[in-house]
Amino acid sequence: MAVETFDFIIVGGGTAGCALASKLSKGLNKYQVLLLEAGGTNTDPEHQFYGERHLTLANAPGYNWGYKTVPQVQLNRKLDQSRGKGLGGSSAINFCVYTRGPKADYDDWAEQVGDDTWCWENVQERFKAIETFQMPPRELQPWVNPSSSAHGEHGAVHVGLADWAPDFGDFLDALYEVYPKNLDINSGDPLGISVGQVSARNGRRVTASGAYLSDVPSNLTILTDVTAEKILFDQDRAVGVKTTKGTHVRANKEVILSAGALDSPKLLLLSGIGPKAELSKLHIPLIKDLPGIGKNLCDRLFLSLVSIRKAGSHDRTHNMVSPEGMKAAREEYLEHRSGPLADYYLSQMISYFKSEKIVQSEEFQALDGTLQKSLAADTKPHYEIVSFTATPSVIIPEKYLGIATAFDGNYAAKGSVTLSSADPKDPPVIDPKFLAEPFDRRVAIEAVRESLKLLDSPQLAKEQVRLAAGPENPSDEAILDYVRKTAMSMWHCSGTVRMGKEDQPGTCVDSSFRVRGVDGLRVVDMSVAPFLISAHTQAAAYLIGETAAEKIVAEYK
Repeated sequence: MAVETFDFIIVGGGTAGCALASKLSKGLNKYQVLLLEAGGTNTDPEHQFYGERHLTLANAPGYNWGYKTVPQVQLNRKLDQSRGKGLGGSSAINFCVYTRGPKADYDDWAEQVGDDTWCWENVQERFKAIETFQMPPRELQPWVNPSSSAHGEHGAVHVGLADWAPDFGDFLDALYEVYPKNLDINSGDPLGISVGQVSARNGRRVTASGAYLSDVPSNLTILTDVTAEKILFDQDRAVGVKTTKGTHVRANKEVILSAGALDSPKLLLLSGIGPKAELSKLHIPLIKDLPGIGKNLCDRLFLSLVSIRKAGSHDRTHNMVSPEGMKAAREEYLEHRSGPLADYYLSQMISYFKSEKIVQSEEFQALDGTLQKSLAADTKPHYEIVSFTATPSVIIPEKYLGIATAFDGNYAAKGSVTLSSADPKDPPVIDPKFLAEPFDRRVAIEAVRESLKLLDSPQLAKEQVRLAAGPENPSDEAILDYVRKTAMSMWHCSGTVRMGKEDQPGTCVDSSFRVRGVDGLRVVDMSVAPFLISAHTQAAAYLIGETAAEKIVAEYK
């Protein structure tokens, strides 16, 4: 059997993997780099249209692994666990939300792993290097006005605002009467009412592959539709990858996993790295007993509240319910930036809040001191509220206002990713343990309660006819019942190959992404995050990919 040899093998061409592959191959141009991706190229323009981004994960064949969780005890059901497949990974099917997260999280990250690379002052500079930020026009500055010094001008990822819906400013003004204004959600302090920033340009989503792989250097080889089955070892050193096609690929220097927070731990477990007892049950030969592999799974839940509005309260239209109507709307928007899609789920209010009720609750007082300290930090939010969200007109034909409430399902409880068998073709067993702890349920209750309060803001309440989707009443019991019936995963999986100090229980990689106890193996994706960043995870995934490349290039140069 012919064996191809490279210096570095990157397994997974997702958000972090594309950034890593580009920066590593360009930074070490004397080395040969292979990017191995299980899915396809994901270049169909029909699935990169920004106005339909919330449909891509369901409508784009081959773009989604389509995983499910095990039944969640607190929710009485399985949840969809969509994950991007193919070049670009989840950036090809996400909602294009671009939030960096709070200063407090990155300073906490740096402290937990013992490396100032991860503190806010340093990651802010790398975020600036990642993005090309389109500053908003002057007429929008009363609502969104980032400082140019806080954003980049020459990065790979285009970031800016979505097209401005006609009544969006009025909506924000109504909220400013009750809530504080935040002119830049990505300043390091996300608290308050903000305008969402997005990874999109000219009506198209910006994917990791589009951003980083449009200019492929000669020393970078990309293989799609090839799934890694197992990491190959020579004693305790990673030396290559076996694929499901039966081929072997060798690595002179390193194997780097960028398969995501669900598939990176799966591949490590299949390769004999993980909890000894779990691997023994499946008769997988042990390479390294690492109890933390697949543990510490963190994810976020969200649910929708829908308020029916009075006639004439806004001008948004939602009549694209036929393929012909959607095609015509798409063509009109791309050519003229007008028509139904020009004001359909484009502008978004994305805001983060702290809650004194949460901090003063019995559930908060029962937490360990470290978690209490983290949650009390100045810029650390407890939950997120998003508005101008999509609700199909085929379900609710009336004028409506959609509110999405997002809250961490794993502040206190931590889930797991394990194997169902030793067969690489079997999906991983995903158990986020959503709301398993009382504190997580308290956060969910208060987040929904705040959303109901937002809908009852004086100016918004004047337009409301009725609550079409929401709890029966604002009691703890009614809210929790609504959460259990309607909450969904927000697909922000993190933490399953946790980064940390050597003496910290459960850590799997050091602050330079090296897997502990073996040589020539790193993990570079959201699975290394010590905890779930208080943000949508896209920006953090880019940060992880670029930071790893920076560290590896420095080592080998």
